[in-house]
Amino acid sequence: MDRSYQDITAERRGRLAPESAAVGEVFARAYDIALQIIELRESRGLTQSELAERCGVDQGDISRIERGSTSPTARTLQRIAEALDSDLRLVSRA
Repeated sequence: MDRSYQDITAERRGRLAPESAAVGEVFARAYDIALQIIELRESRGLTQSELAERCGVDQGDISRIERGSTSPTARTLQRIAEALDSDLRLVSRA
């Protein structure tokens, strides 16, 4: 019987040490934030450079945030949200 990708990844996640699972969760959240920033930036027709100029953040930092390779501070996220005419808010988990 063929196993699906979901089956294989679920099995692998089950073998991970608890600290590895925690790191994976942090990465997943950073990736979610990155996707939201990219979506908002592109929907407003902005380049990374234009967004960087609007919020006073280096373009390289915008790139790293969008790639999920850095964790922006709350202040940086606020500045990006303001530049994208958006709100930064915490949402209760379902």
